[in-house]
Amino acid sequence: MEIIKAQTTDQLKWNNFVRDNYPPVGAFMQTWEWGEFKKNLGIKVERYVIKNKGEMIALFTLVEQKLPLKFTYGYLPRGPVIHKSHQSATELASILKNIRAWVIKSYPHFLFLRLEPPIMTLKIDVWQKDFYKPSYYVQPRYNEIIRLDKEEGEILAGFHPNTRSNIKRAEKRAVTSRVVDFTTDKIHDDFCLMTNDIVERNHGQHIYPGKDYFVNFLKTIPKAGDQNDKSELSLITLYGYCHGEPAAIYLALLFGDTMTYLYGASLTTYLNSKVTTYLHWQAMREAKRRGHKYYDLGAVDEKLWPTLTQFKRQFKGQEFTYVGNIDIPLNPYLYQIYNLAQWFKRIRY
Repeated sequence: MEIIKAQTTDQLKWNNFVRDNYPPVGAFMQTWEWGEFKKNLGIKVERYVIKNKGEMIALFTLVEQKLPLKFTYGYLPRGPVIHKSHQSATELASILKNIRAWVIKSYPHFLFLRLEPPIMTLKIDVWQKDFYKPSYYVQPRYNEIIRLDKEEGEILAGFHPNTRSNIKRAEKRAVTSRVVDFTTDKIHDDFCLMTNDIVERNHGQHIYPGKDYFVNFLKTIPKAGDQNDKSELSLITLYGYCHGEPAAIYLALLFGDTMTYLYGASLTTYLNSKVTTYLHWQAMREAKRRGHKYYDLGAVDEKLWPTLTQFKRQFKGQEFTYVGNIDIPLNPYLYQIYNLAQWFKRIRY
């Protein structure tokens, strides 16, 4: 088994491997375009392929994360991506152990390497001195997915009665939607206005990335065409109106069989119109029209986001649970100090 650096010419092959071997949730974080986006933010990103006897069996994007005192660690967001035919307990153990041997040799300056394999369970005993599973996680462990491989009426009938009622209420209150170009100044300014409104109604709590994030995001992630290429990560924007006035905007990513809800913003004035519920429904319809099989509503977590989780669960989707973080300590002593600091940070809030 060997781990080699991917080449620029591997982009299509890379994305096709991710598309064909990834569960419906989180695949975009291992796409070539998302890695380029992170690079444009000034983050060090490398891509690696794992081969066995010349066959590509796994790949991962490695992001170098900075820590205080000039320490760093490696992070594989929702990775490594492992070929579906190589996910037995024996092969998983072999891949993880080979990654550990490789990172010790290739990145000895890392404090640790953090993996997030997109699998629901890990049926092997790796929790020993070589591997560690922290109690916290970076990416959400739980996501709500709506299957779109049914007729629209059947999908709608699967929602909670309150959700179906809110969609009808939105239609009666003259709520409409359309796909727009987020790169235009007008749409971008409206989104900023709406995010500021949300910050105010959340008592000053800011949940959105800064301006540089969105500027680089729009430079890197292409806008989806009318019929998007499923091997390419692309952006689609849905705009919701109430009586013709701006009410809400949703940003979603398209890749493979999934449309992923990424960011949303709305005006407090129009919340009673149920435009937020309506936009999710319209996004599902748009995803289905484009031939996608899943709509990812995003993270759910009763402890962290009880109200939002209740809202998403009323769509009655399928819930995905991932195994979470797997850490490979390269400096066990300092890694323990880091984890202790993370624990104190979390109990403070």
